[in-house]
Amino acid sequence: MENLPIIGITMGDPAGVGPEVVVKAFQEGNLEQFCKPVVIGDAGVLQKNAARLGIDASIHSIRRVADARFQPGQIDVLDLDNVPPNLPQGRASAEGGRASAQYIQRAVELALDRQIDAIATAPINKEALHLGGFPFPGHTEFLAHLTDAPDSVLMMIGGKLRVVLATTHLSLKNVPGKLSAQGLEKTLRIVRDWLERHVSDNPKIAVCGLNPHCGDGGIFGDEETEIILPAVESMKREGVDIHGPFSADALFPRARSGEYDAVVAMYHDQGMIPVKMESLGCAVNVTLGLPIIRTSPDHGTAYDIAGQGLASAESLCRAIKVAAGLCQSAVKTS
Repeated sequence: MENLPIIGITMGDPAGVGPEVVVKAFQEGNLEQFCKPVVIGDAGVLQKNAARLGIDASIHSIRRVADARFQPGQIDVLDLDNVPPNLPQGRASAEGGRASAQYIQRAVELALDRQIDAIATAPINKEALHLGGFPFPGHTEFLAHLTDAPDSVLMMIGGKLRVVLATTHLSLKNVPGKLSAQGLEKTLRIVRDWLERHVSDNPKIAVCGLNPHCGDGGIFGDEETEIILPAVESMKREGVDIHGPFSADALFPRARSGEYDAVVAMYHDQGMIPVKMESLGCAVNVTLGLPIIRTSPDHGTAYDIAGQGLASAESLCRAIKVAAGLCQSAVKTS
């Protein structure tokens, strides 16, 4: 285990399935084979979840990463002890949102200080985050704020697909106004740089259009000709192997066959639906453009099943494994 990366795993919203999937990940994921995992969370909450699941977990509460033992069968927890004992399960609350935000804050501090090598985050709830006094749309924006990285980008990895979102959590009616050639170029540069670091020294990128049939010559919209195509052409002049815009329904089957290293989608559901179908609900979110490595599972807090022992840890296990892989290799071949 000596040369394995240290992965900080944030516990997520204590009222959701985060604590449950964290405990299950240690039991089922063979994490010690590819990383040294340490949880940033609440030891008491993890102990309660382990007991509820009938898992004989040894919870080792620590105050510093240096105190972690990284022993099989044991969960090292940097214990913030910040969850009230009467916190209601299965619903958003200020206390739960504040606790989940504090785990993220501490994890980022540790990553920036190089005490951990990467972060894998269990799910948080946007309503709870806001109730707790942290007015961010989600993890990606919060992490960008904490690391002073204004141009962060959300990538989903699932099966044979890597999908980047040009816009994230927006009302559909607001997407066209948020798109610009300059903003899209920034996104494409971040994607290119990440792919060159982790996938290929000459990555191939494809770009979706926004409108049905890429606007059909302006009949259904002109964002393709006014915004997307100029950004693509600009990147070509910088030497990027980039193609598009293409209609998403035609592009994703080609991307799934391995023709492209990444696809850039214009809005949330355009990119998320195919990657979640491809991964069967076990995709991994990777935040690009940060000075640290961060991954997460593709599901939310699942309040409706919290505390029932029904949540799967597979997506979190994959997120931890992807984080470890990104730490260990500067360039990967796809």
